[in-house]
Amino acid sequence: MDSLYKIISNKQEQDIIDNGYTKIPQIKNDSINQSEIKQLIKNRKKIYNSGTNFHKEYIEKNNINTDLKHDLNLLAKKYLKTNRNFQDTYEITRITKGSQKSESYLGHFDSHIFTLVTPIVIPDTRFEESGQLILFPKIRNEPSNEIINILGKIYYKKYHDKNRFHKLMKLKEFVEFDFKDKSPVLFLGRVSLHGNRGFEKNMDEYRITLLTHFFDPSPKYGIGNILRKIRSR
Repeated sequence: MDSLYKIISNKQEQDIIDNGYTKIPQIKNDSINQSEIKQLIKNRKKIYNSGTNFHKEYIEKNNINTDLKHDLNLLAKKYLKTNRNFQDTYEITRITKGSQKSESYLGHFDSHIFTLVTPIVIPDTRFEESGQLILFPKIRNEPSNEIINILGKIYYKKYHDKNRFHKLMKLKEFVEFDFKDKSPVLFLGRVSLHGNRGFEKNMDEYRITLLTHFFDPSPKYGIGNILRKIRSR
């Protein structure tokens, strides 16, 4: 087996463990091919699209399924204090725009340990409400089992609208990413509540991000797998 190249720096590893998130500018998507973007939008079936060729090419180009995945496996063992090997990933291309108000302020946790958000197309706006990602890093502890995981998801389900989400922003520490620097963000998905702002005005421009999820501790029988089957994604 060829030797793997370490992508994540020691400081970035420590930032994820201590703070719950870090930027990963070394794997940003610098070259945007407009014809590829148009094709991606044309072929979309819904807001959340799994397994797009665009996403697969990004993963291959940046050695995400090899080098980065190896780094994250070691980090998962350090973070969870376990010798277990994690392997599964889940890729979603999120394509939305200003008129889709139902996508705003849906506070939730992911089922996977790590979530990598890679900006592809970010509308050039100066509005306060422009689809930014709001993250409450490490707002809860890592669930020790699926029952605790589900109960935590149910408890925070109440932060599923703008007013309650804004109340939580006044009470808890959060960070906000507009992604205008095009740097991907990696965060602890199972313990960090997150959601997107809406759009101050209806916009015809699309906002496209790649969501790459790594390592579901309960890939077969966990609540995340059940919900994905229900949503058919």
